[in-house]
Amino acid sequence: MRINICFISDNNYVEHLVVSMTSILKNANIDDDLYFYILENDISINNKNKILSLTNIKSCEISFFKISVRMFENFPNYNLNYINKTGYYRYLVADILKDIDKVLYLDNDIVVLSSLKNLFAENIEDYYLGGIEDICYYFYNKFHNTNYEQYINSGVLLINLNLWRKEKVSSKLLDVTKKDGYKFPFGDQEAINIVCGRKIKLLDLSWNIQRTFFEINNLLYHPLKKQIIKAFKNIKIIHYTSIKKPWNSYTPLRRYYVKYSRISPFGYSVSFKLKLKILVDFILYMILSFCLILKFLLSPIIKIYRENGSIRVKLLCLFEFKLFK
Repeated sequence: MRINICFISDNNYVEHLVVSMTSILKNANIDDDLYFYILENDISINNKNKILSLTNIKSCEISFFKISVRMFENFPNYNLNYINKTGYYRYLVADILKDIDKVLYLDNDIVVLSSLKNLFAENIEDYYLGGIEDICYYFYNKFHNTNYEQYINSGVLLINLNLWRKEKVSSKLLDVTKKDGYKFPFGDQEAINIVCGRKIKLLDLSWNIQRTFFEINNLLYHPLKKQIIKAFKNIKIIHYTSIKKPWNSYTPLRRYYVKYSRISPFGYSVSFKLKLKILVDFILYMILSFCLILKFLLSPIIKIYRENGSIRVKLLCLFEFKLFK
């Protein structure tokens, strides 16, 4: 089965792109016919050769499409320092890949643990795209009173290129970003959710296991917590969302990034300083997780909250007193 896969990268992220591609090739079925399309603006010849050497893992087709970032120089900058304007490139995918009906777009910070055959075979004939819910948005939506009925993460997108071209989705994305992009808390992801709206087919959570899945608040309080726990039992794609990446910090399931990094053309090496930082990050992560679990277990007994500038304590829903102001 032919599977079309699109990545966007620059020379700064190419090492992580190669890790993602390595994981795809190592976990592909024998009959998976993989075609990679890489939208880039400054990947060096040396690094392109490293990407092309991935055909030694499994036979596949790899094509590069150079895009000038200058065409987006008047577009709003992201307010997140771990994302840059190359994210806008995905707006153009239907126009660049003119002879393709459907493509699977993937961010660079992912690792694939399964054949992508079943994901690519999803029927999205009546949808602009298929995507997986961004579960961290539930709490953002709750506290900022936004009005999305569903909100997907843009790191894994199964895109219906035919419908994008027919209904000019690319132009709509460009227009809404030019007009309101400076207000978007999550950059182009916001535009994709606004424009595509109810023409997004929600796919199984296991196809985009995000870092936020491991946050204790989500496991305890999120309305999708049962589906999140179920997805853990059948992880297909790991997405290392947020500023904490497996190459610079501790993050859950980091070991899979390390595994495929070791066998990629770039190899894997970390300094003692980084190892120490990762260890400290891990200890802090475990302490925070323990505190949140303890808070949850004690919540029926003791509740601590702020009111009128003072800290108040309620015991067994019977006794209440002011702790300090």
